[in-house]
Amino acid sequence: MMRKFFIAALSLFFVACSFKPWMDEPEAKFKANVPLNECLEQNGTKCESRGSGAEVKFEKEWWKIFNDKNLNALVSKALTNSTDLRLSYLRFEQAAASLGINRSDLLPKVSASAGATRAKTPKNVSPYGTESINNSFNLGLNLSYELDLWGKYRDSYSAAGKAYEASIYDFESARLSIISSVVKLYFNAINLNNQVEVLIQTVEDYTTSYELKQSQHRVGAISEYELYNYKAQLESARAQLTALKATRDSNNQALMILVSSDLNEILYATLPYTKIENFKVELPQGISSEILLQRPDIKAALARLEQKNYLVGVARTAYLPSISLTGLLGFQSTELSKLAQGNSVAWSAGASALMPIFRWGEITYNVNLAKLAKDEAYLNYESVLKTAFGEVRTALVQRESAFMNEKNYADLLDSQEKIYNLAQIRYNNGSSSLTDLLNARQSYLNAKLNYENSVYNLLSSVVDIIKAFGGGFNAKDDIELNIKQEARSLDMKFRD
Repeated sequence: MMRKFFIAALSLFFVACSFKPWMDEPEAKFKANVPLNECLEQNGTKCESRGSGAEVKFEKEWWKIFNDKNLNALVSKALTNSTDLRLSYLRFEQAAASLGINRSDLLPKVSASAGATRAKTPKNVSPYGTESINNSFNLGLNLSYELDLWGKYRDSYSAAGKAYEASIYDFESARLSIISSVVKLYFNAINLNNQVEVLIQTVEDYTTSYELKQSQHRVGAISEYELYNYKAQLESARAQLTALKATRDSNNQALMILVSSDLNEILYATLPYTKIENFKVELPQGISSEILLQRPDIKAALARLEQKNYLVGVARTAYLPSISLTGLLGFQSTELSKLAQGNSVAWSAGASALMPIFRWGEITYNVNLAKLAKDEAYLNYESVLKTAFGEVRTALVQRESAFMNEKNYADLLDSQEKIYNLAQIRYNNGSSSLTDLLNARQSYLNAKLNYENSVYNLLSSVVDIIKAFGGGFNAKDDIELNIKQEARSLDMKFRD
């Protein structure tokens, strides 16, 4: 009997249907494998090659292309201590647990039971008109199983699977965001520190110029107007230096918050950094659809859309009857010593059906809510897709602009350095004044300041492009295994 019961149950399980809506993966229509922007020199000729192919591939540890040990160490610390990354991993584990729960709903539930009762039967209800005391003992296995005729549990399991898939992509998105933030903050720390050094020299030069003008003013060589003009330049440079130091400190603290879990380190530690030499990285001008659409945020949004579509099917099954099977196999006896004997074997099998009739619109409202959630997920996917394409376009354009600016400011710096060197020679020969020399030096320092900014903007544009392309993420990899391996380095000691 029980064998037939199991066969029937399994047969119905495998022929179960689904009421989820049919959904094709939304198609992202755009011109693939074409340059997104032209690289031209100022005279209209083509730039030197910096990669023009549509095949874009970055390594997962892409930040190592800058060949900076301090940067590598900071990224490693961030991947260990980042609160956001640890939260993403916990959500990944929660999604895995939820998937396991939904998987269990697909299978029959078996439980063991044991019981003992002692009851008194009074005279007035006894068929024999006598008072009696009876014992009852039972021991057995209980089976319960709701037939998944309409695919409710299969769709719930599939929805949980898509939520689990989305949590994997969310982890990769968080990882990419954290790494990108660390790299950009580190580059900015270098930039701001270099700017502070230049401004310190600028303040020193303005101080020297002002002291010179004071001497000239005392002998009546210059007017009071000219004197205060130089003083205004000095005070402006001092104010700029003070503000820049505050900006540098804020940037450094933001970086320390990302990479460290030590509060004392966040409060008091100083950052080690060096000048980046490798900042003219080869990057593409075009992009293929495969590369763009495998960004983790796009994959996560698509997985959530598919999840919501499955849940529409789950909601629809509430209109239909549910059929449950129950079974019992065990022993019953009035004497505990005879409970396990062959003549105490007991079994039962049954089925029940439940059909909703009057629910006052509850089921319809739930179905509508599920459909609205799916619509919301679709628009969210569309929004993420548009944002991703916009980020790619913006990153490529800014990269081109940053590349040209760095080249222009490098040429300007070279010219100002030559002017300053010539001014030194002229001053040493007595053919120009100290004022001319100081002015030449200030122009040189301003050019140096602009060049440092242009280098940072170029480095930042490189990071933005890599991030826009997904930062080496490849959906074809075994990312579930990758996450579990990466999780080993996460600081999860708080669990203890």
